[in-house]
Amino acid sequence: MINSDLHSLWEQRLAEYENSGQTIKAWCQEQAIKEHQFYYWRKKLCMEQAELGQPVKWLPLDMDRNKQTRFAQDSIAVHIGEVTIELKSGFDQHLFREIIQALQTV
Repeated sequence: MINSDLHSLWEQRLAEYENSGQTIKAWCQEQAIKEHQFYYWRKKLCMEQAELGQPVKWLPLDMDRNKQTRFAQDSIAVHIGEVTIELKSGFDQHLFREIIQALQTV
């Protein structure tokens, strides 16, 4: 398969995943695709988009310092609407990205 064909195939696969509503693990199992391939191509295509000058889509976060919720000293709390996510040192960035994407659809 030619590289441009692979590129197109993975663009299509990633779009199908986005529309599936499934977790990466479940979608990859259903499609008989290895998770490491999924992550490789997602990263590769994201890097290419960034290089092409595609605008970054930022999610607005409200930093309300008046909330007195207690969290561990080695963590941060991200508040999105009524949801609070506590991130500890070494958190899984891919999982966090999936959570943010899921919250954006609600």
